[in-house]
This record gives sequence, structure tokens and C-alpha cells, in this order.
Amino acid sequence: MKGIYRGEAVTILREAQAYGLWFLTFEYLMNLETRDKKREEISPLKIALYGGIAGEALWLGSYPLDVIKSKMQSDKFGAEQKYSSMRDCFRQTWRAEGMRGFWKGIGPTLVRAMPVSAGTFAVAELTMRLIN
Repeated sequence: MKGIYRGEAVTILREAQAYGLWFLTFEYLMNLETRDKKREEISPLKIALYGGIAGEALWLGSYPLDVIKSKMQSDKFGAEQKYSSMRDCFRQTWRAEGMRGFWKGIGPTLVRAMPVSAGTFAVAELTMRLIN
């Protein structure tokens, strides 16, 4: 039970910032389209594209926090524990790896983000159209 909340603070920061950016990006792009047409007239392909771009924005804006979250959540207990706090984890990552330490694994994450977010926003938007 001791480790159930490990990394909670950085997870909350990541989630709030990441999903704020995700929805902001998608809605911004959709609103650009509605200058000369109704939202319902935006094609499913464009909705998916904007959703995919929003997914990329989410991860580009939050990946360093995700790295710290993952390090803290997978840290050991007791004498083998490496990080005493979120700040300590940032500090140790910076000292050991520099800026690169905060971006390890971003490539596969971005490859995955585009289709996942494209599908998520396309399904949500088209479902709302059907319901209305």
C-alpha cells in the first residue's frame, strides 16, 4: 500500500497540463475551420487529422513530466529507492542525462499518438453529430 500514491503529484500535473493542451489544440483547429462553415460540415478526415495533431501536441507538451512520473512510479523502496521527491527525480535526471533524459522514448510515443488521438476525436465528434 505504501507505493500506491507514488508519483501522484507529477501525474496530476501531467494530466492537467496534457489534456488541457489536447483539447485546446483540437478545438483551436476546429474553430479555424468554422470561420467559413458550420462545425457539422467539417469532414471526418479533417476531424481525424486535427485529433492526431492534438495528440502530438499533448505528448510534446507533457513528455518530460511523463518520464519523471514513470521513474517515480517504478522506483524501488527502502535503501534501494533512488528518488526522494519529484524535484529530486528532476534533479537527478538532469544531472545524469541532461535534456535528453527527459525525452527518451518520445519517438514511439509520437507514432502511437497520431492514430490514437485521431480515432478518439473522430469517434467522439461523429457520435455527437449522430446524437444531435
